[in-house]
Formats: sequence, C-alpha cells, structure tokens
Amino acid sequence: MMLLVTFSFANGENPEFEAELKSLGNWSNRIPGAWLLESPLGPRKVRDLLGEKMKDGDKIFVARVSRNWAGRGMGNGFPEWLNRREFGKFTENS
Repeated sequence: MMLLVTFSFANGENPEFEAELKSLGNWSNRIPGAWLLESPLGPRKVRDLLGEKMKDGDKIFVARVSRNWAGRGMGNGFPEWLNRREFGKFTENS
C-alpha cells in the first residue's frame, strides 16, 4: 500500500528516524518533511515503528494514499515512479 508520512523534528534532524523510514519500503521524499512510502505495513504499524526513533516534541502523521493524486514541480520521473507503485485495494479495515 502507499502511505504519506509527514513529520516534524523538534530539535533538527533525526538520521535514525530517516534510516528506519527508508528500511520500510520504496520511498520518495521530494518535499521536506513529507515522504511517500510503499510498504505492506499499515499506517498504525509504520507510526509505531517510526515512533521508536522519535524524540520528545517530534510529530508524525501517517495516512493511506489512493491512486487519486495530483502534483506540480515534483521533478522528472516522479509521475512514472508513482504510477509503478502498488496502492492496494481499499476496504473498510485497511
């Protein structure tokens, strides 16, 4: 499934958090603080795994993304990259 992961660090960068995020699947981070993540894990599991790398005052929001998207200024290759991702089927409990 495709997820949007947005976060804010209270005290600058957090390399451990970003390394953990990258380990969870295919990703793109073309907008600072907002990553698209293709992962078999759901939003709660991603939040919990990344939460282990967070510090006091850090914030995170994880949401599932559908194929209905639009963007501008995202750079060459981005639409093709996103169109190759697996969004999965949406159900009541997904």
